[in-house]
Amino acid sequence: MYELQTELRRNTARMEIMSESVHYKPRTCDTRINDFDLLVKKIEAAQVVSSVLDNVSAENYFSYPDDPVPHAEASMKDDDEKSFYNLEEKEEQKKEKENKKWLNKTRIKNSATTYSTCTGSYRAWSTNVDLGPPGADTPIPKEDENIMIYYEILQYTLYETGCPETIDRTSQPRSVSKHATSITILSSPVECMAVLMEGGRCCPGDMLLVLSASWLSKKKSETKQGLYSLYVHKAIAFAEAGRTYIETYNPPRRTTYFVNFFTTACTNGARNDGEAIEALLDCPTSSSLKLIGLVDDKVWTRCVMAKVGMAFPETLAFVYNSDLMYPNQTVPDIRVVLIDKQRTDLNLIVYTQVSDFLAMCSDKDIPKIVVKPSGVMWHGSKGVTFHYTDDKDEILSVVLELMTFIHKGDAVLVEAFQETVKPEPTSKLPKWACNNNNAVRLRTTVCRAHDDTPKTSNINCGVALLNEPVNGSNTVCQSLKTTLIAFGITDETEIANFQQEVSEKSAAVLDGIMSYENDLSITERGGLYAQTDVIGIDLVITTRNGVLTPVGIEVNSHDCTFNCQVYENIYPQEKGLSVRPWIETMITRSQKFLLVGKTILVIGAGNYGKDSIWGAALDMGVKVVLVESDPHHFAIEEVAEFIHYDFMDHTQDDKHAIKIYKLLKQNKMKVDGCVTFWEDCVPLTAIMCQLLNLTGPSVFGAMNAKHKNATLSVLRKRISDIPHFLNTCLNTSLFTFIGGKTDIENATNITQFPFVLNVSNADGDVLEQNSEELDEKNIKLQSAFQNEEDYFGTGIGHGDTVMDMEYIGGTDHNVDVVIYERKLVAAFVSDKGPTRGKTFIETSACMPSFLPNDKQRQLITAVYQCCTKIGMENGVFNVEMKMNSRGPRLVKINGRMGGFYLRDWIKKLYGVDLVMLAFLVSCGIRPYCPGLIPKGQFMGVMCIPSLHSHMLSDPGTLSRRQELESKGIIHFNTFNEHAYINRDGCEEPFANVAVLEKDIPSAKRKLLEFAKEFNITGPIYNVTDFLAEFQNV
Repeated sequence: MYELQTELRRNTARMEIMSESVHYKPRTCDTRINDFDLLVKKIEAAQVVSSVLDNVSAENYFSYPDDPVPHAEASMKDDDEKSFYNLEEKEEQKKEKENKKWLNKTRIKNSATTYSTCTGSYRAWSTNVDLGPPGADTPIPKEDENIMIYYEILQYTLYETGCPETIDRTSQPRSVSKHATSITILSSPVECMAVLMEGGRCCPGDMLLVLSASWLSKKKSETKQGLYSLYVHKAIAFAEAGRTYIETYNPPRRTTYFVNFFTTACTNGARNDGEAIEALLDCPTSSSLKLIGLVDDKVWTRCVMAKVGMAFPETLAFVYNSDLMYPNQTVPDIRVVLIDKQRTDLNLIVYTQVSDFLAMCSDKDIPKIVVKPSGVMWHGSKGVTFHYTDDKDEILSVVLELMTFIHKGDAVLVEAFQETVKPEPTSKLPKWACNNNNAVRLRTTVCRAHDDTPKTSNINCGVALLNEPVNGSNTVCQSLKTTLIAFGITDETEIANFQQEVSEKSAAVLDGIMSYENDLSITERGGLYAQTDVIGIDLVITTRNGVLTPVGIEVNSHDCTFNCQVYENIYPQEKGLSVRPWIETMITRSQKFLLVGKTILVIGAGNYGKDSIWGAALDMGVKVVLVESDPHHFAIEEVAEFIHYDFMDHTQDDKHAIKIYKLLKQNKMKVDGCVTFWEDCVPLTAIMCQLLNLTGPSVFGAMNAKHKNATLSVLRKRISDIPHFLNTCLNTSLFTFIGGKTDIENATNITQFPFVLNVSNADGDVLEQNSEELDEKNIKLQSAFQNEEDYFGTGIGHGDTVMDMEYIGGTDHNVDVVIYERKLVAAFVSDKGPTRGKTFIETSACMPSFLPNDKQRQLITAVYQCCTKIGMENGVFNVEMKMNSRGPRLVKINGRMGGFYLRDWIKKLYGVDLVMLAFLVSCGIRPYCPGLIPKGQFMGVMCIPSLHSHMLSDPGTLSRRQELESKGIIHFNTFNEHAYINRDGCEEPFANVAVLEKDIPSAKRKLLEFAKEFNITGPIYNVTDFLAEFQNV
């Protein structure tokens, strides 16, 4: 009887290690006898399955070496050691090997059949669809035997989540732009429905699910020697509202971002045909086989946790043949033992290390431990067992058993069991509250955001019984707040602080992984653009020293979004949030990839404030061909090609464009785009775009934008009403031309004082209170502005017609807008403080706007309407607006990217680079802006020459300023290399000092501190007054 029980126990332990998790109780004969019938049934079932699977070859998927079997050691020093090593007889060894082979077969077969889920008994969709290879001569791969199951899973999911059935459009191949974003996911829909649905919303038609490797092809890269471009011939394309289409593409689409789930690890050994496809690609990829091996290494990721301050269990790790270097001696609570399974003293090593670890647990009053495997194939609680620390024999047996199944780079972990937080003794616990028999798992999803910063996008929990592993398959998803309430933790502040701690530490883990990957070579990363873009972290909520503490258990690379999609389907108000940062990263990386190698013609280098553009282009892999009038401009050294041509007389832009066109042909320069960042060159750039057949603002639109009178004339025409927006005449002001005395008299009959006097084609406005002031200032303007050199950058090269406009009260705003093919892509609203004197010189600014959301939307809508109505339908534009009691009013449309500090602020606040967006539009690549959620509050003050030149010249001030800049405490943007005053005494700002804080009060307080420290504020230049308007409404 005892021998039968022993055999049953061994077989059962091996079966459960590989197929499910078990909880080991202290050894008692009663426990084994009570489970006797159950064990007999399991063995009988195993024998039946084994006979069916005789022809299944485990070696096709894995290689399990025959390891030495423990035997008695003659040199044992005590009876305890002898009792352990004399566990097996030769006959038992033979049975054990045979059993191991059966286990391998069962593991493989179970993996293959459980990779895809069932679709229920109800079918409300057609299966008469074309899922075969796109070419008639292409053989059907053997891996496609389950492709219809994959398709039915997709339809089942779409049906039960309220989405329409997939439409088969393969009979009519589609053609897409060679610049189209193509995010390709090679997978069954099981793992990635959340990604596919959110991707369809964010980039309709560009999120592609590929169910078969035969739908793809690889060709030698045209830009990267030795690499391959990946092309999509067929896919299921996802669009808005869950709409899906089976498409074929002719010509095939070039992949711009690749996600591969058809690997041995991701499919539990069912298939690996995606691994060959993934190799040597020239496009961005989500992770790689090598990076998955890194991130799924529980030992290595615990070293990362230790580095970033996340708690984790005390760990003893037996690591087999790993290429990684573990900081064994420097990381507390981790003991790494490198093992060789061929060593004859392996049993002794394991015995010694486990004994020491259990002694440590006893000293720390740790009653239980966990034994688990680590590696890419070990997820979902496979092989996890619980043990009491006084059950040394059982622990040693399981550790050695697991060692027979691990492979190169895998490990066996012995770790301290983490007790779940106990319910608080309170009468306010709901009836569904947890008790002392419950355990909770906390799962965080962390994505690399589009600006290369880690972001925790989802936190959800699952509650199970205490004495079993907690994972996504045996728990129901719920929020962290609900879970804490179920444990009696109801204080809102405590809940918020704990949630923030979990979020920040989870993000820190991904940040640590990203930092490590940055130092890896291309070979070590497993691909040119391979990087980890998303991880999942499993944690336990416990208490340490009376403080609620999240304890990291493991990091997952490939199965981290399945739990999210279940959570979001249960709670539809959360739809898409968990994977949205990852989707945004996919699109951003795709767009950067599409820009690499592009040649872009830039008209006009501008002033010192444009210096950062040239370095940004180099970082993006963009080749800039610069056309500039100044043969000695500093930008010459920073661009790929330079063409010197004098275009300063912009009244001759038509002729200039033809000559520049000829110079390009003469120098055999082919450009992919044309753009300008200098206001005076907007019309010339538009003409060049027309000549070169490139995407950009129309000539009509550029000329309208350059001439304020033309802008207002077009916008004030009320031809007919439209059903979806108000007419643009509501956003404009009255104006008249001023030539002489008679015009001034006519102007006073049309509008009332005060007037704003300005040059129609240039910058610079002057406030006039009466007719005398207006006449005097008009004479000065007419005599002063003779040519472009008089006031560089003001636009006098386009003419000097003077006009007056009615003065508009209210608040001042900048709106930087991105428009492509007449569609609004993004808009960024900033506020300006009070202006100085009658020339409306800017003093201060803040971003995001303090306006109520509906007022901001009014501004954005007005800007979009005004730009598109005058013909500015493609580009990145800066629009100056006013907001008064009657709504938004247009001041001026600048047909180029915003200047001063705006690009820098937007990039740091939203992670969006206006230069990149301008380049994308110019190349005909549809730009995409991710969810524009600001990271804080910018607030800045301008520096003027007469009062603040010491910011550039005083050594002490310069040193202190640079110190604060390097730490990110202040942000200093320089517009001019030197601080100087114009010849008419007008002071234009030369720089801006700003701070980035969490909110308006914090930003205002910090900025005032630095304004005092740097002597920026004073009686003449009172920064306190300049910031007074910036407050929450």
